[in-house]
Amino acid sequence: MASSYEKEIKETGIRDNALSSKLDFGMMKYLWMANPLSRVRKDSIPRFLRNVELLKNFSDNELRILAKFMHSRKFAEGDIVFREGEIGIGFYFIFSGIIELAKVDFSQEAGEEKFIALEEFSYFGEMALLQDGTHRSATAIAKNRAELVGIFKPDLEHLIENHPVIAAKLIQSISLALADRLYNLTEEASKMSRRLRKLEKQLEQNQEVKI
Repeated sequence: MASSYEKEIKETGIRDNALSSKLDFGMMKYLWMANPLSRVRKDSIPRFLRNVELLKNFSDNELRILAKFMHSRKFAEGDIVFREGEIGIGFYFIFSGIIELAKVDFSQEAGEEKFIALEEFSYFGEMALLQDGTHRSATAIAKNRAELVGIFKPDLEHLIENHPVIAAKLIQSISLALADRLYNLTEEASKMSRRLRKLEKQLEQNQEVKI
């Protein structure tokens, strides 16, 4: 079984890990690369971070500082970012490519797998930053050649120590996104419940007619 990226990170040690290059831009270079009017290619990481919805409330300087605590990593098709059940350590943005989340549904016969495909500008793995010792609820796989920009738990702790305001904004943004996701799931569950009650009522009426 191929090792996952996060498992390699934990085994090697995050500070000495050569698989993840740390992002570090000087102020002028960052602003130049983030400027939509500059001639730099459109898929620069500063331009990418500026267009991530989750980071929309960050200033350019705050994004530049945040980037110093982030890593980038390229994945080949089929590479595993992390496996279901592993303790999570990273939170990721999809810079390019497609990441597939596969989860085993044990309610189905033989443990059927369910898949969700995430594309550019999507993010995943946020619970690893918000809660210690969180086990991954799904396996993240690169469906094609992909590049991720991520931050690990120790990086967040250093960010909290050195730039608490920026760290607080990141945690708040992630928490609000999770709250919105939970609200949407609750709404969907309520709709399904109403549909089931309606179907049960129709079945009861049909049975009464037959009798």
